[in-house]
Amino acid sequence: MASISKLPNGKYYCQIRKKGIKPAYRAFQSLKDAEEWCVKIEGRAHGSFGQDEPKERSNNLTFKTVGLRYCKEVLGGKSSQKNQVYRIERMANFFDCPLSKITKWDVQDFKYHRLETVSGTTCRDELLILSRIFKWAKQELLMDIENPCKEIAFPRANKPRSKVITKEELSALLKEMSDMMKPVIELAFETAMRRSEILRLTPSCLHLDERILDVIDGKTGSRTVPLTKRAVVLLQEAADSVSHPNARLFPYAPYSVSQALRRAREKLGMSDDIRFHQLRHSRISMVAKKGFNQAQIMMVSGHRDSRSVQRYTHLNVRDVINLLD
Repeated sequence: MASISKLPNGKYYCQIRKKGIKPAYRAFQSLKDAEEWCVKIEGRAHGSFGQDEPKERSNNLTFKTVGLRYCKEVLGGKSSQKNQVYRIERMANFFDCPLSKITKWDVQDFKYHRLETVSGTTCRDELLILSRIFKWAKQELLMDIENPCKEIAFPRANKPRSKVITKEELSALLKEMSDMMKPVIELAFETAMRRSEILRLTPSCLHLDERILDVIDGKTGSRTVPLTKRAVVLLQEAADSVSHPNARLFPYAPYSVSQALRRAREKLGMSDDIRFHQLRHSRISMVAKKGFNQAQIMMVSGHRDSRSVQRYTHLNVRDVINLLD
C-alpha cells in the first residue's frame, strides 16, 4: 500500500510497498503530485495494463518510448527538455530496440561510434542521459532491468573553455551580424544571461526603471538580473517593437542565434573558442575583476553553487593589487 509523509524540507515523500512487487519511493514538491503518483504506480501494481502481461509489455518498451516519457515526466517545463528530446531521438537511431535488450556491449559500441565524430564531453553527456533513463525506468516504471552503463568507462569531459571575449572583439563580431541578432548577442555580453533565458524574455519580465529583469524558471530557477545601462537601452528598444506583454522579445530559435555568432566568428577568422556561452563567461570574469565579492558575483551569474563561479573567473595577482590598499 502507499504512504505519504511530509519531510522537514517541505517535500512529500511517497512509499509504495506491496507483496510481490518491488518497493517504489519518490519525493514531490506538492501533495497533489505525490497522490497522483501513488495512484499511478498502484494502478500498475494491480495490473492496469492487463492482469497477465504488465511485465511483458514494459519489457517491450523501446528506448525512444521510455526516453521521451522520461523527458516529459522528469524534465517537463525545464529549459533542458527540448534539447534532451532532440538528443534522445538522435540516440534512438542507434538503440533501435526495446530498452531491456540494450547490453553493455551495445553501450560500448555506441561510445566508440560517437567518439569518432563528437567530443568527449558530448559523448559523456549522452551516456549520462542513457544511464539516467535506465535508472528512472527501473524506479518509476518498475521495469526489471539493470543499468548497462554501470560497467562502462565514461570519456573524460573536455577542459572548459576559458576564452574571455574583449569589447573590441565583440564590436567586430556585431559588425558582421544582422540587425535582428545583434541585440541578443550584446545582451548576453552585458547581462551574463544564458541563451535560453534571453530568448524567453517578454515585456512583462522587465522592470527597466529599476534596472532589473525577472528570469522565470531558468536553469537554476527563477531569479532577478541586474542590468547595465547599455542592457536597459537594448531591452527598451526590443520592448518597443512588440505589442503584447507576453510576446517574446526575441522570437528566434536557439540554434539560429548560435549559428549567427559562428558565421561572424569564422568570417573574421577568430578563435573557435568564441561561442555564445563565452559571452556570459566573459561578463562574469569582468565583474570578478572589478572586486565584487563572491555573493555579488553569484547575484550577477545566477549560480547557486560557489564552486561553479570559479570556472568563470580568471583573476591573477595583478587583478588584486589595487584592492589591497
